[in-house]
Amino acid sequence: MPARAVFLTDGPSRTVKIGPTTIQLRRTTARNMAAAGRLSGLLIQALRQLGKEHITPERRAHLRRTLPADQRRELAKDIRLAPAWMHPIIRELAGEAA
Repeated sequence: MPARAVFLTDGPSRTVKIGPTTIQLRRTTARNMAAAGRLSGLLIQALRQLGKEHITPERRAHLRRTLPADQRRELAKDIRLAPAWMHPIIRELAGEAA
């Protein structure tokens, strides 16, 4: 199954078709845009898409293995931009005590 192209925007939500590709523009809040363009923003959006009930120990372990140590430490700086349910996950990835 191909991935869907979804971009967050502060403009109106809409779907744009460019050739065979469909791009969904989804309106979001300024808080969700604050970490845009950084790894922490990408991680927060990915966790939000998956949902709390689908963040398994296996997925956490995969993230720990995949993310370089220097980038994991950077996550702690943007923890305030994430919903409260993500804080323990981000602390774990950043190497902090939860």
